[in-house]
Amino acid sequence: MTDTIKLQAAPPIAMRVARVFDASIFIFLLGIMVFAAVPYGTVEPWWEGVFECAIFAVTALWIIEGLLRGSWEIRKLFVVLPLILITAFAFAQAVEWPAALSVLGNRWLTAQHTITIDRYQTILTARKALALTLFLALLLLHISTPKRLSWLVRVVIGLGLGSALFGILRQLLQSTDGFVLPYLFLGVGYGQYIYHNAFSYLMEMVFALLAGLVLGGGVRRDRALIYVAMALFVWAAFVLSNSRGGIVSFMCQSIFLLFVSLTWYSARRVSSGDESRPKWLTILWTSALLRASIILLIVGVLATSILWMGGARLVDRLKEEQEFRQEGPEKARRVDLWNDTWKLIKQHPWTGVGFGAYFLAIPQYQTVSGKLKFEQAHNDYLDLAANGGLIAVGLAGWFMVMVIRRARSSWGSVDAYRRAACFGAMAGILDVAVHSLLDFGLQVTSIAVVFAALVVIAVADGRVEAAPDQRKGTKTVAKNGTISSSRIGKS
Repeated sequence: MTDTIKLQAAPPIAMRVARVFDASIFIFLLGIMVFAAVPYGTVEPWWEGVFECAIFAVTALWIIEGLLRGSWEIRKLFVVLPLILITAFAFAQAVEWPAALSVLGNRWLTAQHTITIDRYQTILTARKALALTLFLALLLLHISTPKRLSWLVRVVIGLGLGSALFGILRQLLQSTDGFVLPYLFLGVGYGQYIYHNAFSYLMEMVFALLAGLVLGGGVRRDRALIYVAMALFVWAAFVLSNSRGGIVSFMCQSIFLLFVSLTWYSARRVSSGDESRPKWLTILWTSALLRASIILLIVGVLATSILWMGGARLVDRLKEEQEFRQEGPEKARRVDLWNDTWKLIKQHPWTGVGFGAYFLAIPQYQTVSGKLKFEQAHNDYLDLAANGGLIAVGLAGWFMVMVIRRARSSWGSVDAYRRAACFGAMAGILDVAVHSLLDFGLQVTSIAVVFAALVVIAVADGRVEAAPDQRKGTKTVAKNGTISSSRIGKS
């Protein structure tokens, strides 16, 4: 299988123009990622439309770039294939199939001979899925140098840091409804997000990336404190958002970060051959129990500090029985909604009720008060199964397996920056995977875009691999965690 589909030999002038298009597309993608987070995280229909149009316009530029270059890179996009199939399946749900297929029964086709119960909502969702898939694919194709990897990491960190600053300022200064944006009501949401859990998703992913760079040895020691300061700022905003699901996922992320970083650190020190090294390093390397004890101690300190910083409001939220917002005397728990969603899934196990149609299907199975209207299942996995059935769940599982397999090359890179960035990105992906058990952050456009950026950081190919003399101030680490050479500068 060839890596490219060759059209014709490109003349030098066309190649120069193609390089301009290549750089421009990468800059546009970074800009889109930033602006997607500005207006409530892109949840309003008009801004979702702007986001989709921008992605489709950039895709048109990529097509022109391929014509100028004389080739389209195909193999690099194999990791995106499951997402392409999910998008195609979403569009297929809205197709009016021949009446002869009605013999399959109402578990497959509706009376309108479609899989979805609402064509309009499914087409809207499929179009959004197409835009997000194109964003991930284009970013993966155009992250082609070590410098671009660094810029992508910086933009993600800058986006999180800016959102954290806005969130803290809003909490300190807001006294009436509307703070810069008209729909930021007093006491509702956090930062620029109407839903506080969506804000916590962003903080968790950015914190993971910052921690991965520091703990993974991707930054110089004389600059590490800058990253630590940014991480503390992001962490403070995360705690103040009072997200219960975020606290659970943050603890899982912390255990992962600490366990891997302690393992790497002890491995490097033990394999360095320094006979004067402390004996406790040898014990730490050989004793998983000791590492686990240290991790539990640190996680305990983190949990205590979270409760202390979050104050009485966070403690009160943790005492609640997973209740949604109350409507008069009526209230609902997440577990009740999950049970209702499971009933829905059992009625449509293979193809689901149609992407975007969950809120129309769930009232038939809802056992809690009819005064409460649920747009999502508050669990991305159940939501995916309800909307797309086992077909969509299987494709999503395939995608995550592909990401893990592709991330192995970055994880074992000799370039410490690439390796540390992959470490942080995988911690962020793990965090989202856990948090999605309790919320629906990936259905918010800006959260999905940042998540796609983490995936690209984790699976970026060897083009982002820096030579030993290109990453001044970072360590060059072999696959087994040992230092093969270094240019550590002042560290």
